[in-house]
Amino acid sequence: MKIGKAAAVLGMVCLAAGCSVQQANTTNYAMSTIVSQTVWAKNPQEVCEKVQQMLTDFENQYSLYRSQSEVKAINDAAGKEPVQVSQEMYHFLQNALRLEQGYEDCFALTMAPVTLAWGVYTESPRVVPSEERAELLALVDDSALQLLEDGTVQLEKEGQGLDLGGIAKGAACDVVREVYEKEQVTGALFDLGGNLMAVGRKPDGQAFRVGFRDPAEGQGSALVSFELYDEVIAVSGGYERFFEADGKRYAHIFDPKTAAPVESDLQAVGIVCESGMEADFYSTALYVGGLDRALSYMRQGGKALALSTDNVLYVSQALQDTFRWENGKESMYSVEWIEEDAA
Repeated sequence: MKIGKAAAVLGMVCLAAGCSVQQANTTNYAMSTIVSQTVWAKNPQEVCEKVQQMLTDFENQYSLYRSQSEVKAINDAAGKEPVQVSQEMYHFLQNALRLEQGYEDCFALTMAPVTLAWGVYTESPRVVPSEERAELLALVDDSALQLLEDGTVQLEKEGQGLDLGGIAKGAACDVVREVYEKEQVTGALFDLGGNLMAVGRKPDGQAFRVGFRDPAEGQGSALVSFELYDEVIAVSGGYERFFEADGKRYAHIFDPKTAAPVESDLQAVGIVCESGMEADFYSTALYVGGLDRALSYMRQGGKALALSTDNVLYVSQALQDTFRWENGKESMYSVEWIEEDAA
């Protein structure tokens, strides 16, 4: 299933009473998803436009599907020669490999051959046969990604390829935050395809309240909500993008152990932290890793929500103070609070 293009762009600017700070609300399209911004600043419309341009540049640099991207250059040279990359790309890959430690069985950067074979981001996805999956698995090997001291990057095996989709939207949130800080934004709520980032507060001093979506309902139907302040929540689940074949649903998130769409005991998992890249990484890895890994993450101090397939919502104790049920959903789901283990 492919998300359709946003049909319109809303650029409504209104003057806050008795103050030079103005508000802008915009909706656009970038990185294959809907982008919405609510920004309070002296020049909010200009800020939103700068963010939109930044997202275009970011996609051109990190996308698997852009012919001019650094990812495409690295993939084309796989098994042949190192590729000189920007400092931003080099650090991006360094951080991604650091995050992967301990999660190699549920996250991989070298998933491009799998993503492309299944075609989940195309108009004609297909179910890849088991014998072909075995061949693809031989190419999923992040130990073959070499970051060399001269600033070059190489994939050792021909046919390998990077797909940064599991963390790119979260990393983009971090770059957007830099724009907001540079432009002295007093408050902003940024939504990049379900990756929500709150910066500062509203003009009345209140924190932003964000929702955790009910996978059984459509867009905009929250299961629960809580306050978010200078943090990002990234959510992964099989309900957002998928295709169906022979009566079975296939999600767009792949398991690096099988080269197939993941079959998780979670409906969705949301991660809350300051770093968008980390939030996106852990939401993806823990959705693949399943409930036990998600609970372990919470007990180690991570802030998260994990909705199991039997409709139990597991929530970090750290989110309890501002947590509330929405739309009467407490009658359909139960909640279990997970405390951080004592040091």
